[in-house]
Amino acid sequence: VLKPKGLLVCEFGASGNVATIENAFIKVCQDLGYKYKPKFNFPTTKHFEDLLKKKGFIIEKIYDYDRPTLLKDHEKGLENWMRQFFASELEEMSKDIQSKIIKEVEALTKDKLWKENEWIADYRRLRVIAHI
Repeated sequence: VLKPKGLLVCEFGASGNVATIENAFIKVCQDLGYKYKPKFNFPTTKHFEDLLKKKGFIIEKIYDYDRPTLLKDHEKGLENWMRQFFASELEEMSKDIQSKIIKEVEALTKDKLWKENEWIADYRRLRVIAHI
């Protein structure tokens, strides 16, 4: 029996992770004359599997799944999330424009992401167990 030289166990954002939020942010920025270049890298399962195999890994398990995620602080949850993950973009804008963008993204995403009294982000995860 051959023993693996190395083991890889990981989980991270999968293709489509926070797509509702990011697509709304892109649209609002464009509508207001700002350019936003997506910075997140959320691979498909197939793409990541191909990368691992190319590097000699043997895949034991690889899959993606939805993981709706509560954004804490009730009404402020989505704003807090945007201020963290779009911080460098928002810092380039006046406070008034930042507020306008946040309010418009909230309006665009509310039907899909607002549940009862909380924001629920559309997280998607990719999970891998592989060895080399």
